[in-house]
Amino acid sequence: MNALVPLVLAISGLPALLIGAWMSRGPDARSRGMAVHWVLVGLAIQAGAVGVYWAGDDNGRVHAIVIALVVLVNALIVSMLLQLRRNRNNP
Repeated sequence: MNALVPLVLAISGLPALLIGAWMSRGPDARSRGMAVHWVLVGLAIQAGAVGVYWAGDDNGRVHAIVIALVVLVNALIVSMLLQLRRNRNNP
């Protein structure tokens, strides 16, 4: 497989890492929790890019990695939303 797809995937994960770094500057626990979630999303995307590069031309591996990446990122987003809902009244 060409290295272009993993490179595009890795670049698309950088904004999540930058958002996590930006949110970590907040003084309250809610912003630190959100920062951890954003960084985990960014790291999951980076790990997915490495996995896609490792899989190469094996379509079965690529599909398994992409499905795992989609499930993991969506689970982290749901966890982030649940944390926001739980901490809605606690600034």
